[in-house]
Amino acid sequence: MRFPSWLIIVFMLAWLGPMMRWIFGDSRRSGKRLRPTDQQLITARLDAALAERDQVIEDFQHRISELESRLDFTERLLAERREPAALS
Repeated sequence: MRFPSWLIIVFMLAWLGPMMRWIFGDSRRSGKRLRPTDQQLITARLDAALAERDQVIEDFQHRISELESRLDFTERLLAERREPAALS
């Protein structure tokens, strides 16, 4: 017994809807997909990640300012060495 191809497609489409709801969650049934405890956990994780990122940025800013001061010092040393040679 052979089924028509359109019938197979109809059954696949009828099966696809419930499968997608099972995979991604049914927003109609639960209202909100995330429970308050999940939202609090996500908020806490995001706050921790932001604090870590801010610390990394502050560290980079400190390192850049240190590099700028070293570069200024090196430029001054090089400028002092060139001046006496130019006078001779």
